[in-house]
Amino acid sequence: MAINYKVVSKRPAGIAGDKPTKYYPVLTKRKVANTRKIIDRISKNSTLSGADVVAVFESLRAIIPELLGSGMNVRLDGVGTFSIHARSKGQDTPEAVTSRDIDSLKISFLPDKDVKSMLKTIDFQKVK
Repeated sequence: MAINYKVVSKRPAGIAGDKPTKYYPVLTKRKVANTRKIIDRISKNSTLSGADVVAVFESLRAIIPELLGSGMNVRLDGVGTFSIHARSKGQDTPEAVTSRDIDSLKISFLPDKDVKSMLKTIDFQKVK
């Protein structure tokens, strides 16, 4: 596997003077493997039909938000864990804290160690 990168120049932020420009590798935009492509690959690499794989994807799409919304983390073994995190305002006393202090929620994904270990096998290719 190879991921393309390009070189970009950046000046150190917040530092006045004649600090030299630094050059950094930045990953380039990549193509997207959409659901249809994943379904096709799964059905080709298994005994499942495309319709079977679509049914599983549809179920996951419905069940994962439902489980997250009920306060559960969702772990797909060998893939990773989805969880919800809150951004909130602080109050001066515990009694003053209410659910209204929760400003926003976000969904996080933590890949399993096998998925993370794949990162060590990636090669990089410089593009212009």
